[in-house]
Amino acid sequence: MIKQMDDLLIHWADQLRGKGMRQCSPIGKLVEFGGIPPRSTGAKGSRDPLNLGEMDEMSWAVDCALRSLNYRDQTMAHEHYRGHGYSDEKCRRLGMARQTYYDALQRLHENLLIALRKQASPKSLMDFGA
Repeated sequence: MIKQMDDLLIHWADQLRGKGMRQCSPIGKLVEFGGIPPRSTGAKGSRDPLNLGEMDEMSWAVDCALRSLNYRDQTMAHEHYRGHGYSDEKCRRLGMARQTYYDALQRLHENLLIALRKQASPKSLMDFGA
């Protein structure tokens, strides 16, 4: 397992679940802050037409890189990171033994690192361990 890729994918999954995403709609802000939100000096109006919140740049880069990977790697990313890690039931559903599951997870990390390096600018390559 590549620790950096694991951390990036955990952050990506958290962003997709809505943790850390900034709400743009008034109702979303009420829910987020549990009442009246603090005043903002930023631009008024919605910057998110679907009111889903905004994914940060790092998560967006991971999401774009994942979309460039094959179906099996994308499935592993969603199953493991959005599905809260390993479980025996998940292995049965995917038709994998435990070791095969972790081998596929390692392959996902390796392929994601390659995809991120391909899409990254030379300056940001330092962030991905190049």
